[in-house]
Amino acid sequence: MQNLTPAQATVIASIISGLVAVIVCLVNNRAVTNKQKIADAKRDAKLEMWMQAVDRKLDTHNGYAERFGEISTDIAEIKTAIQFLKEK
Repeated sequence: MQNLTPAQATVIASIISGLVAVIVCLVNNRAVTNKQKIADAKRDAKLEMWMQAVDRKLDTHNGYAERFGEISTDIAEIKTAIQFLKEK
């Protein structure tokens, strides 16, 4: 290599340090992105488990909804009987 002037050496050093800084930023961003993907996957798994638990509870309560329909029918029959007795 030829002898470089101090100004040229400074420019070359600046370019090299800039390239190193860009490479470090890219590597760091990729690592952060991977950590975020892992955290998202864990959160999604927890959410899925929670949704399954809610679905199981809802299925349990659906039996109540079926019985409520029968109760509504019984109430309607009772109202009809009361109306019939009032008319007598």
